[in-house]
Amino acid sequence: MSDRAKSRDGDRSRDADRSRRLILGAAEELFAEHGFDGVSLGQIAAAAELSRGTPSYFFGSKEQLYRAVLEAAFEDREEAARDACRPLVAWAGSDDGPSIEKPLAMAVAGYLDFLLSRASFLKLIQREELVGGSRLQDVPRESKAIEEAFSVVRSVAPKRGLKSFAVQDAVLVFIALTFFPLAQRSTFMAALGKDLEEARVRRRHVRLVTDQLLHLVGLN
Repeated sequence: MSDRAKSRDGDRSRDADRSRRLILGAAEELFAEHGFDGVSLGQIAAAAELSRGTPSYFFGSKEQLYRAVLEAAFEDREEAARDACRPLVAWAGSDDGPSIEKPLAMAVAGYLDFLLSRASFLKLIQREELVGGSRLQDVPRESKAIEEAFSVVRSVAPKRGLKSFAVQDAVLVFIALTFFPLAQRSTFMAALGKDLEEARVRRRHVRLVTDQLLHLVGLN
């Protein structure tokens, strides 16, 4: 193959990747705002500023596109959760050092940052909950980073001065006090007068979640 032909193939590949990204981004926003039944492939194409048939060309049906959106959203969520929990894993891997308090706070703050930056992810999950999660059940997705981090922490609990807590309890507290407040930001949290977009409020909330996790693992 000539260099010119290789260049053309590379350009087409980059254009295809760009089109896929535009479609997935537009579809995620529209599905989050209007639900699966409230969006057409034509509307997604228009939002992505692509020709009407482009979503079908790349993804086939609306069902397949929705599945791809969920898969991509969960991949990003898992990557963000793993990054957020990295300080916890590092703490557990060290022989000694400071209290677990700071790594816990960093994990909570990191995960909150992701949720705040990806409001569409929250809305997609809420919409799936309302319809019984029927489509979500068929989507392959990783959701292990937080559980794995707390499993590592529990494995060193005795020698690091922690009690042998239940990993599932730690995951529940972590998710309940990060996901729930943002999923209810316009209702419950608004009634409390708390906006986690405000840095001061967010810092206090990170402190609250960290305190609850410290109590669970035995340092409170």
